[in-house]
Amino acid sequence: MRGVTAKARYSSRDNTECDTTERVFDYADVLSDNEEEKLRSLIAKRERQCGCDIVLVTLDRSLKDEAREIDPDVDYEEFVRIYAEQFYEEHNFGYDRANGDGTILVDNWYREDDGNIYTWLTTTGRAYDKMSDYDVDYVLDDVYRYIERNPYRAYKTYVNGVYRQMTGSGLFRLRVPGWIPWLAGIIAALGFLLFNWNSKKGASTVTAFTYVAGKQAQFPVRQDRFLRKSVTQHTIQTSSSGGSSGHSSGGGGGHSSGSHGGGGHHR
Repeated sequence: MRGVTAKARYSSRDNTECDTTERVFDYADVLSDNEEEKLRSLIAKRERQCGCDIVLVTLDRSLKDEAREIDPDVDYEEFVRIYAEQFYEEHNFGYDRANGDGTILVDNWYREDDGNIYTWLTTTGRAYDKMSDYDVDYVLDDVYRYIERNPYRAYKTYVNGVYRQMTGSGLFRLRVPGWIPWLAGIIAALGFLLFNWNSKKGASTVTAFTYVAGKQAQFPVRQDRFLRKSVTQHTIQTSSSGGSSGHSSGGGGGHSSGSHGGGGHHR
């Protein structure tokens, strides 16, 4: 369980090596000019409040060739990870120092030849230390709730999500172990059976005259009528497959450079 903590404010940004003041790189052109400006204003505010650079990149091109030049065996879901880490390092992002405290979200709208669109959230410095696998996945889940219908709202959710994770502001989440729902279901089923067993115990439902009327045997006729067939398909997930809300991979652990964490989804 996580409660609300005091809001931290970082008045000055100590990194003097970053080569850009831009935070919104909408190469896929999924945002309007007005939406980009509103995101820039929000990011500037949130960066001062949480002491982390918050970067957004949208793409609409395959990353397969350039990713596999670096790592020939890299999986499709890792293409955006490689791009995100390189982009962050090449521009020297980081609130406290070059390649320091901050996050970058890369959302590639291009459908790779495996049929998926990939997104990756990279964490560095304090964000790497502060945001666990669960936290990264929580932010990405919120982004994917809106991404197809309203990209601006999705990216705004990313910015505010990072801010909340870094400061604890407005967060109150109860983490329920996976076995709790199963146990609750078993208890409910046992309670139902016990209640019905006690209510019927000792009751006589059949007598010597139940099926006799006028010296003739009477048996009620019962029919089961098939009304409708409903088939619901469920895909059994593996570590390399995704669901309707996107696949999560990676997490708080470090990757190629040893200084980044993060995770990804696909749709």
